[in-house]
Amino acid sequence: MNKKLYYKYLFIVAALYNIVNSVIFIFISIFATELFPLFGVALPPSMIWLQLSLILILIFGIGYFIVSRDLEKNHGLVLIGAFAKLMFFILTLMYFILGDVNILIVLLGGIDLIMVCLFIEFLLKF
Repeated sequence: MNKKLYYKYLFIVAALYNIVNSVIFIFISIFATELFPLFGVALPPSMIWLQLSLILILIFGIGYFIVSRDLEKNHGLVLIGAFAKLMFFILTLMYFILGDVNILIVLLGGIDLIMVCLFIEFLLKF
């Protein structure tokens, strides 16, 4: 597979990952709050901050889809996305260490960390 096609698929996968995860967690926050303990998370008194964060994750997913359509443009979006994913991983790890979330959330953050590495590779090579 050539590099252009590889990177196109990378950003399509990143887009789907963000979009699917955000939609699932928005659904959980609206219709299935009894699943919060599965992730080691207490039910917040208001869902606004969680849902706003999930909407931003969804918007980043749309951004990754835009990047996949034109790899020569939007490198700034890739850089911002890499920072966002890195911060997500760091925060999940920090809150795991503090005992506020369980390993499932850290594993999701670990997938983001892998994507950070792939995004940096893209920025350096393309």
